[in-house]
Amino acid sequence: MKQYIQDLSSISYRDVAKYGGKSCSLGEMLSAGIPVPTGFAIGVEAQKDFQGKPFSAELKTQISDAYKRHKLKRVAVRSSAIAEDSVDASWAGQLDTFLNVTLEDIEKSVRKCWKSIHSEAAMSYASDKGLSPEDLLVGVTIQSMADSEVSGVMFTVNPVTKNKQHMLIEGLYGLGEMIVQGLVTPDSFLVKRSKTEVLNFEIAIKTKQMTFANGKNRITAVPEALADKAILREAQVIELAKLGLTVERYYKKPQDIEWSFVGGKFYIIQARPITTLASER
Repeated sequence: MKQYIQDLSSISYRDVAKYGGKSCSLGEMLSAGIPVPTGFAIGVEAQKDFQGKPFSAELKTQISDAYKRHKLKRVAVRSSAIAEDSVDASWAGQLDTFLNVTLEDIEKSVRKCWKSIHSEAAMSYASDKGLSPEDLLVGVTIQSMADSEVSGVMFTVNPVTKNKQHMLIEGLYGLGEMIVQGLVTPDSFLVKRSKTEVLNFEIAIKTKQMTFANGKNRITAVPEALADKAILREAQVIELAKLGLTVERYYKKPQDIEWSFVGGKFYIIQARPITTLASER
């Protein structure tokens, strides 16, 4: 029996050629004790065997068993290319992610992840990075869906000014996909790395948020009482910044991190090197 999947906690960067960069990065962080939503990885062998063909009963059973093992209900389905999240090629925003997916829709979402590497934007990116066809294999990350109260992105070195003494945190209510897609202006916090001290903050008027309701991801209005309130208290910003620096110390490189806050706890959704700083290594 061919094993197409593996728990995220059981893989590391030694397995990038089998499961892709994103899944292996999450596995590394789980092993390091960094809070990451649970889940599993579908390997590139599945793409090789089933692109253009129906999933086998064997693959469907392995996915279903993993769902039960992790007690999953709704998940995030994320592309995990073998050349992704490397120092020189992050693929940030190039490949597809699908949120709040149920078991019944897994196959459809996985196929869309495979297809996304052949989009015009992704192929142009691959060409710019000098990647070969062998680099365009895609694993898929299946990750427990965090019903984010607040979420966002964090750069452990400010990518705008490239000031290595500062880190930048951005966030909004609901799911962070609206930041990734550039649909809203988030709250922004500038943090001094050495003392983990908030130096400056800009609080946006937040009118929209993405939440899961009635079986779909929906863009809804932010309650008026919250629209002009900071998404995080200062102590929470500092807690999140320290978590970001922990991730950076583990990888020994500045990181571009997606984070979520739910149930009073921060989670790291994914982390990749900040490739715009690569020339300064």
